[in-house]
Amino acid sequence: MNIIKRLERILLWKKFSVLGVLCLALVAMPTTMYWNEVHKDLVFALNEQQGLPQIQLVLNIIQRTQQHRGLSARLLQDDSMAITAERAKAEELDSAMLAYKAYLEKQTTISHNDEFEYTVDYWRNISQKVSRREINSAESFEQHTTLIYMQLQYLQTLVDYYQLSLDPQADGYFLIEVSLMQLPEVAEILAQVRGYSVGLLTRGNATADERTQLKALLLTSEAKMKAMDVSLRKAVVAKAEHRDILYTNYEATKLQYQKIVELTRTEILTKETLSYSSDDFYSAFTIGLNSYYSYVSFAIEQLDIILSERITSAKNNTFALLFYVLFLTLIVAILCTLFVRKLLKQLGGEPQYTTEVVQAITRGDLAYEIETDHPESLLANVKRMQDKLKENDRLKSQFVATVSHELRTPLTAIGGALSLSVSGQLGTLPEPAFKLLDIAQKNSIRLAELIDDLLDIDKLALGKLELDIRIQPLMPIIDDACLSMTSYAQKYGVHIHISKRFEYLLINVDARRLRQVLMNLLSNAAKFSHKGDEVILNISVHFDKVRIEVIDHGCGIVDEFKDKIFHRFSQGDSSDSRSTGGTGLGLAIAKELVVAMDGDIGFTSAVGVGSCFYIDLPLEEPNS
Repeated sequence: MNIIKRLERILLWKKFSVLGVLCLALVAMPTTMYWNEVHKDLVFALNEQQGLPQIQLVLNIIQRTQQHRGLSARLLQDDSMAITAERAKAEELDSAMLAYKAYLEKQTTISHNDEFEYTVDYWRNISQKVSRREINSAESFEQHTTLIYMQLQYLQTLVDYYQLSLDPQADGYFLIEVSLMQLPEVAEILAQVRGYSVGLLTRGNATADERTQLKALLLTSEAKMKAMDVSLRKAVVAKAEHRDILYTNYEATKLQYQKIVELTRTEILTKETLSYSSDDFYSAFTIGLNSYYSYVSFAIEQLDIILSERITSAKNNTFALLFYVLFLTLIVAILCTLFVRKLLKQLGGEPQYTTEVVQAITRGDLAYEIETDHPESLLANVKRMQDKLKENDRLKSQFVATVSHELRTPLTAIGGALSLSVSGQLGTLPEPAFKLLDIAQKNSIRLAELIDDLLDIDKLALGKLELDIRIQPLMPIIDDACLSMTSYAQKYGVHIHISKRFEYLLINVDARRLRQVLMNLLSNAAKFSHKGDEVILNISVHFDKVRIEVIDHGCGIVDEFKDKIFHRFSQGDSSDSRSTGGTGLGLAIAKELVVAMDGDIGFTSAVGVGSCFYIDLPLEEPNS
């Protein structure tokens, strides 16, 4: 329960912020991690798949180079039957290289073209020597073998470039190990066996060293076949339900291998005199080698299928991720919507509108219209409070108006009687009685002024004060106000001075109410000035406005009171013993009147220096 109470005390905006952060973390953290993994797998698989067509072209070049090696060896051993076959195979190899160069020209990002160009130049050198018979059979065989190992090295470069040897999954990795690394090596060893054996059969005999070398090649091929068999089994086991066909086709390839190895042992290694036809041996061995390359192509197709499945899976995972993000976003949106709806229900309206309402009520604008559809919301409570304040204000205004009117009649009679008594029309009064009656008369006047101020402020609050606004000269109003306040100022030993006159200025105001405002400012300036000081009334024109300033050199206004000076019943000294008198309503009425005449009122003041109250009013066109 304590935890729940603490949570309830947390500000709503903090709750909303925490909810947003949690939701963002909920979506962002797992999404980012999962996206990185899926994207990495997708990019890796796409990169691997991009290299497969290129590798297939290179394997095709290697196969034709091996075939040309065997045909060249026969040709250079004076086998006239091999001339046509050698030329045809040379043209096939040239075509295969041109096809690969055309592929490279389309792949502008590949950076290993120079290595391939070197193998092409090496091949052209061999081809020219063979066609011109400028090389013997052994040298041709050796240089062809060097070229093939260069091509195999280039094949390894491609495998590394496309990161095929780093395949992260077993079914792909071991299949790559078989088809792109071990199979080409086995095929090359067997091609050497073919070329070496054809040369021996063409000659019709073999030395002990030659037989030993041939046995070594066969033993090497058997070791490679065993390693390949292990790798292929692992590739099949990784996905046995989809890869059985791999091993089935491999068994057929192994059968061909066993046939050509057995043929080599029977017709060459076990016989002293070699009588087997070199053409038949070459044909049988070529069928076996071609089965290897057929299996390589088949394995590459299977590898492409594996990579396509991975790419499809990665894309599906990406779509699943997007669905997950959209789903979580929807959940977050629903939660936020519910939260906002609850918040708006608590507030009763939009936060901005609620703020405007509270600010309006705070500054006393009880007429501000409050609209809300939620009876238990904050705005509904504020509206109820507004209605109560309106009712209280109405009752207060009614009370003030009633009291003011009820007081005015007896106060008028009291004032009249006191005036007659003080004027001496009722006879000469003793000095003590005269002083007391004079004090009573002055206080009756102050009471009358207070009642007038109360009536004015009440009318202003209710909007019932009617103004007679018209275009008229400014100076007569100022002169009238200064003249009316002359005797008042003299009572305080203060002189009123108009600094500069503008006879033709026209303003759009209520002359009587502007005079009332000026008289209030002048009376305040006189009251708070030192005896013998001068109150200056200054007039200045600023573009389309005229400014009227009332400047005194009195005690000034303290900082604590400056924000309240235009409030009702506000005075710098609110004690009962204040010597200057006043109701505290004059400046409040002055502000209301000036604003009603589209003007502005303000002041500047410094303690011990004095004050300057100013009025800005719109300026009409001068009377030409």
